[in-house]
Amino acid sequence: MTMTLPDVSVFEAVESRVRSYCRGWPTTFHRARGSRLTDEDGHVYLDFFAGAGSLNYGHNNPVLKRALLDYIERDGITHSLDMFTTAKRVFLETFQNVVLRPRDLPYKVMFPGPTGTNAVEAALKLARKV
Repeated sequence: MTMTLPDVSVFEAVESRVRSYCRGWPTTFHRARGSRLTDEDGHVYLDFFAGAGSLNYGHNNPVLKRALLDYIERDGITHSLDMFTTAKRVFLETFQNVVLRPRDLPYKVMFPGPTGTNAVEAALKLARKV
């Protein structure tokens, strides 16, 4: 099979050189469903990375996709830092009832933020307290 290398000039010009996965595949991915990735030329690949483990249900799982689209269409809050939200309450209550209580687990949930700032801030607060 002969493949034409995709135009990667914008990636080379604008994106940091600190990247590696893209160097392993001379293609540009365009679509994904389940465990399959499709490039711009229609070639299909099996995605062994699965989002580095974050896509347990695959790309664009139809059940999860529908739930997400319904939530967004209802103007659900999509980013709230650590503020209280109805969606967070429902998630925590469900997590507590389905995972923690049946196993008598005393764990607390920590929602990570979009950067490492949360870890630095928590460390500074802990250092101040000590």
